Amino acid sequence: MFQVASFTGEKQAVSSYNKDLAHAYKSGIQEGCILGVGAGSISFVIFATYALGVWFGAKLIMEKGYSGGTVLNVIVAILTGSS
Repeated sequence: MFQVASFTGEKQAVSSYNKDLAHAYKSGIQEGCILGVGAGSISFVIFATYALGVWFGAKLIMEKGYSGGTVLNVIVAILTGSS
């Protein structure tokens, strides 16, 4: 810090800092987008699994005569085990 002021390099230091700050900003935006896509994909898989379990459970209730409690117990057990 003292060398910058003593050699009147303030403008060059500020320019270099701004360039590095712009690079960090772009990297942050890219990281945020990647994290958003990743979190969205994971959420999609989780909710699609819920939907598939409920659909298949409803199919078993209507076609095979299973009770709703049995189907719900199986769905909860599978989701708990998979987490």
